[in-house]
Amino acid sequence: MNLETPALSNIPENKPVRIYLPILNHRQRFRTQALYKSIGGSEFELFFRPGTLPVDYLDLSEGCLINVDFGGPQISMQAIIASTSKHTLKMSAQKLISHDQMREFFRVDAVTEVISKSFRPDFFSSEGQAWAMRGKTIDISGNGILAAFSEMVPEEEPVRLELTMPASASDIVKVLAKPVRTYQVDTSHWEVAYHFVDISDEDRDRIMGCCFEIQRQFLRLSVNITN
Repeated sequence: MNLETPALSNIPENKPVRIYLPILNHRQRFRTQALYKSIGGSEFELFFRPGTLPVDYLDLSEGCLINVDFGGPQISMQAIIASTSKHTLKMSAQKLISHDQMREFFRVDAVTEVISKSFRPDFFSSEGQAWAMRGKTIDISGNGILAAFSEMVPEEEPVRLELTMPASASDIVKVLAKPVRTYQVDTSHWEVAYHFVDISDEDRDRIMGCCFEIQRQFLRLSVNITN
């Protein structure tokens, strides 16, 4: 169902917007900027600077996230790509995205160290000992992580996570989380999806800042590929 047009009528012509584009065979989204121009109804066009739109690598079966900043309030919406050209996308708006949904939508592939621990020092596992397990992240978002471990992690909640930021081994974020999905890949490979249940705004901003930097690196790589 298309987005109601009043939400779009507040966007000025040639307004710079941020867009997160789906890329073929990649979990992460391609983050870049474009200029907005209304066509009418829920249809609009986005104009990109030369060399910044990876047309050949776009996954047209997936939706895009578009964020419009008004210097305070923001509009975030999901849209589909109707057609492409070298520097332009014709888009059709679908629905508004909440702030929480935006954090979950924006997820990047990132490998860094994570430690999962029992919630309290005096909280013991069935073996009678507190536990701590070291693993590696597979992807990261502002709402949680997907991590890999060499053995099964105790299915307890909540747990404490110590997440090393990819940019610096000395920068560690500590959060309270719960496992939402666990599955065994092979005999020595377990993957666990964690959702953050208690995290400060400052730490979430640090994680999101790291995600944005990873996307900027991906942007530079994609521009080199497309040129």
